[in-house]
Amino acid sequence: MSGEHRTGRKPKRLYARVMRVDPSGTPDLPGSSAIRGFVAGFDRSGRLVAHGDLTHPDGDLLIFRADDRDQADRLLRTDPLRDVVGTSYTVLEWKAGELGAGVNLDPPPALGSGRLTLLKRVTVVVRDQERAVEWYREVLGLSVIGQDPETHFVELALGKGTAAISLVAPDRAWGEPHYTEALSRIGTPTGICFETDSVTAFELRLRHAGARITAPPERQPWGERSLRFTDPDGNEFLACEREGWKPPRPPGRPRLHPVEADE
Repeated sequence: MSGEHRTGRKPKRLYARVMRVDPSGTPDLPGSSAIRGFVAGFDRSGRLVAHGDLTHPDGDLLIFRADDRDQADRLLRTDPLRDVVGTSYTVLEWKAGELGAGVNLDPPPALGSGRLTLLKRVTVVVRDQERAVEWYREVLGLSVIGQDPETHFVELALGKGTAAISLVAPDRAWGEPHYTEALSRIGTPTGICFETDSVTAFELRLRHAGARITAPPERQPWGERSLRFTDPDGNEFLACEREGWKPPRPPGRPRLHPVEADE
């Protein structure tokens, strides 16, 4: 098992490798598979703490464990982002006491040890599955990514690799208490939050579609603008717009595992 690589003493010092893209340039960045392969080596050795995208400007953050700066530099010698023209490359010691953690400092479980890797799907209970599928497609822009007419299973998502919503209509054949419990979940807050590039424009789309807005757009204490709305069955959702959101990076730039992080 890959967990066998995680033996012995764990280095206690944290280092951050920060790569930033020059906003005025178009650097020739390596493919995402090369970057994932490099980061996987840190994961297998138990050194990986966090990895993901940076924004304003675009970039890549890697936080890892090492005994000292010399070892950190040696570990980064094969970094595919190290010598890319049109970028800045910085390595610094991550001092959580001064900079704040920002990430979980405990190393993740070893690969193959039952680590959670993805939020697969969530369930929303509706009265009429066929009608609900049409509404989620036409109004929210989701696509059907899995369906089994025989078992009435259907799931929708915004795209491949994203969490899906499984729309379930209660069936008396389930028996009690499952049927009654499912009915009780219709028309309640789901706790599901979507991200949008414009809360204002999304609200207009919802109103044109006749959707109910339960809380109009407002700025939250943590910086997002959000609104609450319901589907035709009264299931409530949240839509949020991040502060300083900008369109996705153009094709050709690798999209890595996103995390929120600042220098």
